[in-house]
Amino acid sequence: MAEMGLGYGSEYQLLRYLGHHRIELNNVINSNTRLSGEIQWLDFPKDTTRLSLDGEYITIDFLHDKISEEAFAALKSKWKNYWSPSGTQPNWDGVFLHRKDNEEEWIIVEAKAHLGEIESETDSSANQNIQNAFKETQKRFEISNNNWFGKHYQLANRLAFINFLLKNNINASLLYIYFINGYEKQQLKKRKTILVESKSVNKQIDWEKAIEQEYIDLGINEKAKKYISNIFIDCK
Repeated sequence: MAEMGLGYGSEYQLLRYLGHHRIELNNVINSNTRLSGEIQWLDFPKDTTRLSLDGEYITIDFLHDKISEEAFAALKSKWKNYWSPSGTQPNWDGVFLHRKDNEEEWIIVEAKAHLGEIESETDSSANQNIQNAFKETQKRFEISNNNWFGKHYQLANRLAFINFLLKNNINASLLYIYFINGYEKQQLKKRKTILVESKSVNKQIDWEKAIEQEYIDLGINEKAKKYISNIFIDCK
């Protein structure tokens, strides 16, 4: 897990909005997705191996204090059988509980600040558990495309995680936060701000084109899209 960039990058921008502009962030979610109810963000876990001392939630860990110890242990065992302990374990940029009309739904949050973040490499194609999890997920969402071990593997395994929660009667979906002008690495030199590196996406349409291609590659259909919400935030 990489260290958070200071002043740039998806992790920094998400923490910035959660810490300084949470009402604005929640309003954007409420106004631009079906998630128009109460939003209760979970605090991040701590991680003493990182300079920031803060980490990310991994797989079902966010449920540890939300259900009984017995129920959590049983769910943990099911996850190991579903995904395989030897496979790379998905981790989340954020998690919140959404409440509306007396219903609760866990929202798994992914934040992106440059186009490279929607692509990922994997060595999991030979893992039978993960292959089975993908087939099961594709069956749930009626997806015929089975090329889920390519460059858009990350969204594939996120959907597989949602499938795992749903099959265990835990209501859940994904929220992707796409930052515009969110990756500009700068330094101060002689009291002047100098741009060192920029991988920012400058227009929403550029994000939308990349997302459209990602969905085509994975065969994401309308049934699957019901479990994926997208918002766009201009960091400037």
